[in-house]
Amino acid sequence: MGAERMHPPRYWRMRAEEFRTKADNCEYPETRDVLRKVAENYDELARRAARICTVESLDGRGGSPPTPSRLDRSGQTRLMVQDKPA
Repeated sequence: MGAERMHPPRYWRMRAEEFRTKADNCEYPETRDVLRKVAENYDELARRAARICTVESLDGRGGSPPTPSRLDRSGQTRLMVQDKPA
C-alpha cells in the first residue's frame, strides 16, 4: 500500500503547506531548497490520493472517506480503510 492511501488529499496538502512555510522562514539556501522539494513531494502525494479517491468513487467502492479509528504514536489520527466485499 502506498503512502497516499494512508491519508486523504487534504492531509498531504496541509503537510506541503507546512514545509513551504518552513522553507520561507529558512535562512540557509540549501536547506530552503530541500524543504521546497519535500513540499513538492507532499503535493504529489495529494494528487495521487485525490486520484485514488476519484477512482474508488467511480468504481462504487467508496462514496465517503474512511473514518478515523485510532491514534498512532505521534498522536496523528490514522485512517483505517476497509475493503468492501466483492
